Amino acid sequence: MTWATIRQVVIGAEDLDATSKEIREGLGLSSGFADPLLEDIGLADETIRVGGEAHLEVVAPLNTTASINGWLAKVGGGGGYALSIQVPDAATLVANAESAGVRVVADLEAYGRRIVQLHPGDMGLLVELDEIPEPDQWFWDDIATETPENPLVDDVLAVDVESPDPQAQAARWAAVMGVEVEPGEVPSIRVGSRTVHFVRGARRMLSAVDLRTVAGADAPATLSVSGVLLRLR
Repeated sequence: MTWATIRQVVIGAEDLDATSKEIREGLGLSSGFADPLLEDIGLADETIRVGGEAHLEVVAPLNTTASINGWLAKVGGGGGYALSIQVPDAATLVANAESAGVRVVADLEAYGRRIVQLHPGDMGLLVELDEIPEPDQWFWDDIATETPENPLVDDVLAVDVESPDPQAQAARWAAVMGVEVEPGEVPSIRVGSRTVHFVRGARRMLSAVDLRTVAGADAPATLSVSGVLLRLR
């Protein structure tokens, strides 16, 4: 794997509008847009740009039969739901996943691109591998959105993945992504310019996101949204 990059951090919520508003107002970001394909699986969503490359996406149930309802009940109403990672070659990572005992829950085509989803029970959350070999292209490049007047953040720096055994979780991710576990008190791996930290906790889920603060912005240190801690660095 020559490169990969985290493109979207997905937060699961019971109330899409309220959660999206909290994020936009708390971080000085503009309104986002919806992925129309998610309606087919019972999800409402808003994808909010963070700078020129990264996104925060909020997903919520469209109806009482949506599968996310069970997950929301399990985690207590909200939390880090998924990561979308752009990769140049999904086949290599699928082979790595199979060797590491990580299950593939979906392998399909959307918007003309191969999308592979890895089992949250193995990865700690739903991990989506989006095969787009052109590193400067993404699904939403053609969607026009307003440029925020006074953004407080302009990039996603890192995420925390919580589990009872952070070292084992880090090793599993490293095996799938074809990278080494970074040395340090908190096991972590690099995914392009961004980092995944593995922290100890009772639940297996994404629990925090580090965001880069715009220079000179009068920003809060943290913001808690739908069970996810947003830390402004």
